[in-house]
Amino acid sequence: MNKRDLITIKEGSAEIYIDSNVINSIPSKAMSVFYNKKMEINRDVSNLAILAYNVLYNQEELTIVDSMAASGVSSIRMLKECNNIKKIYINDINPDAVDLIYKNVELNKLNQIKTTIEISKKDANFLFTEIAQNSFDLKNKDDFAPNVISIDPFGTPNIYIDSAFKAIQKNHGLLCVTATDTAVLFGVRPKACVRKYMSKPLHNEYCKEIGARILVYFISRIANVNKLGIIPLLTFYSTHFIRVFALTIRDKKTIADYFKFYGYIIHCNKCNYRGMSDNNILNLPHKCPACSSIEGLDYAGPLWINDINDKTFIETIFNLNEEKKFPNKKRIQKLIKFIKDEIGMPIYYYNVHKLCQQLKLNNVPNIEDLINFILEKNFKATRTQFDFTSIKTDMDLQLLKNFLLEKYKKN
Repeated sequence: MNKRDLITIKEGSAEIYIDSNVINSIPSKAMSVFYNKKMEINRDVSNLAILAYNVLYNQEELTIVDSMAASGVSSIRMLKECNNIKKIYINDINPDAVDLIYKNVELNKLNQIKTTIEISKKDANFLFTEIAQNSFDLKNKDDFAPNVISIDPFGTPNIYIDSAFKAIQKNHGLLCVTATDTAVLFGVRPKACVRKYMSKPLHNEYCKEIGARILVYFISRIANVNKLGIIPLLTFYSTHFIRVFALTIRDKKTIADYFKFYGYIIHCNKCNYRGMSDNNILNLPHKCPACSSIEGLDYAGPLWINDINDKTFIETIFNLNEEKKFPNKKRIQKLIKFIKDEIGMPIYYYNVHKLCQQLKLNNVPNIEDLINFILEKNFKATRTQFDFTSIKTDMDLQLLKNFLLEKYKKN
C-alpha cells in the first residue's frame, strides 16, 4: 500500500491514515481496509465503557484485545483516551489492514509509549485460541487472560463468541460485542436468526429491542457452554448496529439464578397486545390474553427478559462523558439518559405515531407531554433509546388507548 493511496483524518484523539477511496463510500466488505465514520459513536461509547469498567470492576492495568481492528482506529483511540492499559493486541486478518495499522501506530507515535502493542494478522478465532492456550502456560508469566475483548465484525459476531469466552478473564472480564446483521435480529430474515442465534425474532414496531435481547441471550448461552455467565452492563442501538458490553461471572449459583432471565415475548398481531413469558415454551398461551385471538398470536425468543443495562455502570459512563471532549458528547449524553430512564421498564415499547394512526387521532401528542400525562395517572413512562418516537410504560395497552382517545380525540 503506497502512501499516495492514503489520506489522513482525525477521529477523537487519533489521527489515522485511511484509503482515499473509502472516505465517502458506503461501507462494504469490498473495501480494501474497512472504515465507517458512522461507527465513531461505537468507539466513543466503547472507550467510556472501558474507563467505567476500569473504575468499577478492575482497577489494575488492563490487557485488551481488539480482534478485528481494520485501520486500527479503535485501538489507537483506546491507547490515547483510556488510561491504565498494560498491553493491547491489535489484530486483523487482512494484510492491507495490518500494514495500515503499523502506519497508524507510527503516525500517532505509539511505539514510544510504555504499553506493549502486539500487532498480528490472524483469524480472530485463532487469536483467541492462541491466547487461551498461552494463559495455561505457567512458565510464561506475561501471557494471561485478557481483561477486555472487543468483537466488531462486518455482520454477525456469532462465530467468534465461543472462542472469546475461552480466552477472556473468567471472572469480571469485559466482553464487547457488535452485531451489524440487524435485518436478521430484527426479524426481516427470521430463519437466519433461528440459525445464527437459536432464537425466533419478530418484525414489529419494537423489533429493535427484541433483536438486542436476542443478542444478549445468545451471548449468555454461549457463556453457559463455557461454564460462565454474564451480567449485561450496557446494550445500545445506533443506526445500523447493536453493541453489548457484558461482564463475565463464574459463580455457579449466580449463573443458575440467572436462568430465570431467559424467556419469551408474546405479541398479538390483531390487537397489538404484548406480554412476557418464562423460558418454558409450553407455558406460552394458545390465544391472546387480551382479545382471545388464536391466529393473531405470535412470540419471539428465547431472549433476555431482565434488564440489559446496569444502573451503576450507566451512571459512571454518564459522568465520564461529562469529563471527556468527544465530538458526539451531546448525542452520547442523550443516549445514556434514555438508557438509564428505561432500566426496570417493560421490555417493549409503543410507537406513538402508530398508536395515533390506529386510533385515527387528529393530533399526535408531544412525547414529553404524553409521558407527563401518564405519570400524572400514577403510571411509569419513559422514552426509549431504540426509537425516539416511542415510549415505554407500564400502563395497560387498552388504558393507554382510552387515555389517548380521551385526551387527544377531537370531534
